Amino acid sequence: MREMLVRRGGARPRRPSWALWLVALLAPAAACGSGSAEPVGVAAYSAVIDDFLPDVPADGSRPVVFVARLTEHQFALEDQVAMIESVGEPYDLRFVDDVDAAIDDGDPETPTREEGLLLGIGTISASAPHVVRVEVYSTAGPIDAHKLTLSVRDDVWRVDASESVEPEVLVGDE
Repeated sequence: MREMLVRRGGARPRRPSWALWLVALLAPAAACGSGSAEPVGVAAYSAVIDDFLPDVPADGSRPVVFVARLTEHQFALEDQVAMIESVGEPYDLRFVDDVDAAIDDGDPETPTREEGLLLGIGTISASAPHVVRVEVYSTAGPIDAHKLTLSVRDDVWRVDASESVEPEVLVGDE
């Protein structure tokens, strides 16, 4: 489609700017992304969750794992579904917007509901080294916190290193 620029001497065709050409070239490539709202994608967060999954009990019950963000930004619904599918059938993965939804307030020991595991996950840095804070709570005992370093090779994410750090977000009344 050509726009016409009216000048005193009549009309002449106006050529599209270089910026329009750049957008036209890059738009299809951007549309081919993972579809995830996360900068590094669902596979990276699935690798983080997988690193903390408890053993499946011999009785065949499904361990409950609550996942909360340590930031104000929540996982998009489609990302949650993809992570649930990635983790697989033996686990009951539940995303909560507030950590209080995973804590049994009726018990003075404040355990997690259904004897589950609560994972608080930060945002994975978009550029290497890919680092993320994870805080873990499973009983009325201490909260564990870790700084994980991840890598990706051939579209497969894995946790390369874990360093213990002090909890900052999931701190209780100690």
